[in-house]
Formats: sequence, structure tokens, C-alpha cells
Amino acid sequence: MAIIVKAYLTMRQVVGNRASFEADFNEISIRELLFILALRFGPRFESMVFEKNTHSVGPDIRILVNGKHYGTLPKKLSTILKDGDEIGLFPPIAGG
Repeated sequence: MAIIVKAYLTMRQVVGNRASFEADFNEISIRELLFILALRFGPRFESMVFEKNTHSVGPDIRILVNGKHYGTLPKKLSTILKDGDEIGLFPPIAGG
């Protein structure tokens, strides 16, 4: 099954300057997908998604599944993704 991952803002640089790409998996949860992407794209991706020295998703990353924040889904990060699902990754935004 194909899952479409869309990277926004500075997250695009981390995933090879691509706005989107497909990830093929049989059955995978949001959490598992994030771990696999961290292995694929390295420490910078990991630091943008996870809290330091933990496997907890950081409070500043915005992860949308088909336009809905994962926190609004019944199983949250344990939600199993389906063929054609779109995952949006919005990195922390700093400003002042």
C-alpha cells in the first residue's frame, strides 16, 4: 500500500528537498512510520519530530493524517494507516 508523505517548510530540506514522496508498507501505524522515516532521514529528522533522548513525539511538530491532526484520531499515533493516506509533516516554527 502507498502512503503519501508531504513535507512542509524546513522539513522539505530534511527529506531531500521533496515536497512529497510515497512510502510503501503493508500495515503500519503513524508511530512506526515516524520511526522508519527517522532511520531513513537521520538525526535532523529525528530531532524535528521526537523529544530529545526519547521516542515521544515533540509538542511542536504538527502531524496531519488526511488533513486531521493525529491527536484528534481515536488511536492517535497507534492509528493504522491505509492505502492512499496522506501524512503532512509541519516542523516546529520559530519566530519573533
